[in-house]
Amino acid sequence: MKNMLRLTLVAMLLIACKDANQAKTMEGAVNEAIGNNEDVNQKYDHLLKELNKITPLTNAQLLKAFPEKLGNLSLDASGKGSNETRITSSETVVGSFGDNKVRMEILDAAGKNAYGAIIPLKMLQLNKVTSESNNTIRYSKKERNALLIFGTDRDEDTKADYQSELRLLYDNRFYITLEGKQMQVDELWGAINMDDLTRFKDYNQ
Repeated sequence: MKNMLRLTLVAMLLIACKDANQAKTMEGAVNEAIGNNEDVNQKYDHLLKELNKITPLTNAQLLKAFPEKLGNLSLDASGKGSNETRITSSETVVGSFGDNKVRMEILDAAGKNAYGAIIPLKMLQLNKVTSESNNTIRYSKKERNALLIFGTDRDEDTKADYQSELRLLYDNRFYITLEGKQMQVDELWGAINMDDLTRFKDYNQ
């Protein structure tokens, strides 16, 4: 139980951390808490090695690749155009759809960004905790469209801005976080269309 609680805390920190040095430090803490999983380690070590060889997209490319529509939801007016404020300090591009019903952020995990994306995903795959806070927050892992999807559902009384969240690695490069208001993970997945992300895939040739 002590290790599980520690893993949950570390995983949460990793999700919030996109700095390479911080991610490396956190990875060491998780390995100390739960030990190593050889198959998972090999999978993500290979990803890190390959992604480190790639030059990240420029801000202009990130903005150009970001979709103007996600499923049936249109990109909100504040997200249109080449507004540089949509690129965060961690080089993540963000935007909301359907009057802020769905929020999406995408980090190009290439080059120096690799650790900040791959290590959190690795920890999510290793995490065995399925719920917390008296089951008001629930975690899931599910393969959808040949992608491993990590989901989080939150009850409304948690006072979270978004009640559902999906995290995935798209095309073995782009770390995507999706958040949905007043919907569960399955509804959030149903609201999006992965074909809307093909401009990112086009850059990954």
